[in-house]
Amino acid sequence: MKQLNYDTRTLLLQNIRQPEKHPLPERYTHGQYQILCRLIKRKRITEKFFLFLLTELYGEKDWKQLSYKQMYELIYILTHYDYKE
Repeated sequence: MKQLNYDTRTLLLQNIRQPEKHPLPERYTHGQYQILCRLIKRKRITEKFFLFLLTELYGEKDWKQLSYKQMYELIYILTHYDYKE
C-alpha cells in the first residue's frame, strides 16, 4: 500500500491543493495609487525628486503609464529609501 511507504508528513503534504495564481493586472491598481499618495505626503517627496526617480528607473516622466510591477517597485523604493543622506 502506498500509505505504508510514506510518513504522515509526506502524505499530508501530497494532499495540499495548490493556491490559484491570479494574473497580475497590466496597470497599477487604485490601492497602489493610494499608497503612493500617502508615501509622497508622509515622506515629503518633492516633485523634482519624484520625476528624477521615474526618469532614471523607467525612462518616462508620466507615472500613470506604469505597470503593476513597476508601481510596486516604485512604492518599495520610496518606502525604503534613506532620505537622511
